[in-house]
Amino acid sequence: MQFRRYLGRERQIEALYSAMKAADGKAMHPTELSRETSLDMHTVQQRMDACPELFVRLPRNPEGLVRYRITSSASVLAPEQVSSLIKRRARSEQLQLAAGIAIIASFGLIILLTVIPSTSLFL
Repeated sequence: MQFRRYLGRERQIEALYSAMKAADGKAMHPTELSRETSLDMHTVQQRMDACPELFVRLPRNPEGLVRYRITSSASVLAPEQVSSLIKRRARSEQLQLAAGIAIIASFGLIILLTVIPSTSLFL
């Protein structure tokens, strides 16, 4: 499981979605998508695996190739709705990251506030 699935990768995901949508919903291999989107093949595969809400991984075909397709729930959405979904997910991850940083900073402050009085007693 990846920590940041959408945050900072919105353009890549939207490019993958639009390339898949332009192919009329047919299953595509990451090499085909990398040519269409000018992204690295491994990046394409990571993005597709990290976004199960938008892309589904199909079983290997007889030639051993793994292909991806847009999920049925995402295929009925308008492009604006998909863009909104991606932005909402990125915003949610941004808030989770900010909350995590605030929690760690709070722990550091609590530790600092408990250590400082005990060190100033022996001056």
